[in-house]
Amino acid sequence: MKKTLFLFPLLASFIGQSITAQPAFTLKDNDSWVMAGDSITAQRLHTNYLEAFFRTRYPHFHLHFRNSGIGGNRTGNVLDRFDYDVAAWKPTIVSIELGMNDVMVQNPESPDASAGYIAGMKKLADNIRALNAEPLFISSSPLNDGSMMDAWVSVRCRTLHPFTEALKELGQKENVLVVDQYHPLLALWGPNKTLDDAFSLAARIRLLKPENNVPDLQTLQAFAKSWEGKPAGIPLGDSVHPGPAGQYMMAATILAALDVDREVSSATIKLDGTVVNAKKCKITDIASQDGKLTFTRLDECSPWPLLPAAMDALLKLMPGITDLSRYLLTVAGLPDGQYQVTMDGKPVATLDSKELAKGWNMSALREGPVVERADRINRLINDLQGTMNNDWRAASKAKDKEKLTATQKAIDDCEANLQAAIQPAPIHFEIAPAK
Repeated sequence: MKKTLFLFPLLASFIGQSITAQPAFTLKDNDSWVMAGDSITAQRLHTNYLEAFFRTRYPHFHLHFRNSGIGGNRTGNVLDRFDYDVAAWKPTIVSIELGMNDVMVQNPESPDASAGYIAGMKKLADNIRALNAEPLFISSSPLNDGSMMDAWVSVRCRTLHPFTEALKELGQKENVLVVDQYHPLLALWGPNKTLDDAFSLAARIRLLKPENNVPDLQTLQAFAKSWEGKPAGIPLGDSVHPGPAGQYMMAATILAALDVDREVSSATIKLDGTVVNAKKCKITDIASQDGKLTFTRLDECSPWPLLPAAMDALLKLMPGITDLSRYLLTVAGLPDGQYQVTMDGKPVATLDSKELAKGWNMSALREGPVVERADRINRLINDLQGTMNNDWRAASKAKDKEKLTATQKAIDDCEANLQAAIQPAPIHFEIAPAK
């Protein structure tokens, strides 16, 4: 049976939303952002993707990001390790992303179930402000268990709803910016998980044989047949710990709520070589001959580094993710037909003349120099937030000054390599009729 991926587009109100009546989120040169949380933070996926976004969007800034996630953590755990694992980094921004474990209280559905969580978050905000740093609260992601609002699969996922609402109330009271990723992702993941589970069940049933003597086999086989040709869901990881595609969706939801700058650069060029406009980029070395257009483009910043391996799931379930990086090329005056686009001599896309005339967002490229740079940046961030980050934290906890000095040197070297990697480089474009 053929699988067809089902499209659950993220509602415009989610991907396009901005925070109102809350403090604005801004970054400045030399900011140091500590990301504290539980095992979801400790996965170093969505936190690394957030880091990659801000580093590439602001390559002229020298930014520092530190992962402070530990599996199983609640607010009390972060408070216990605050001095050596948060304050020691000398942060200017501290995000706290907790709740998944905090909801595991004795009476999760009681009216005051979130009291301990909220008291802990308030204490964390106070501690962060005592460092002259800005607190940022990020709600827990939902369980990816098929739960939807008022159609809950688990008590744990349902309990995260009032905890998130209580966190938002605390943010209003304490003037702390709160990102609610729980509700947008619940609306996105819930229906997808339901389809994924149903499709998987149908696939398993088709493998059964009558001699297996499965109860109600005819009923189950009828159910499987009813899903023939129907859409399948997109696997996003386990119920608590999303995989790369799910964590990119988390990062995108957080970025949208922070009302980040979505503009990378844009250029409009005519086939005759006329540059109509160039915003946040420079166009040079233009040539037009025999229906082929060539030019060199140098951008001021780069699109958000996405993973080609996660691209299908991202674009199927959250097509609006590309709007977070408006990396645009418009070519006017092309005769009707198909055109091959190459970057630095490498084919990257075949597009219709109408697509190029409308404006092509290049932020979801799957190959070529932009993707190669993105891969290099992601790998450097993984290196930074992996062993180096953990070694520093261990040395800080142990108050081992010698090891701290050595680890800090490794971090500084890695950040220098990162700073070089995020600097945009000129790219030579060629747009020619496809053969």
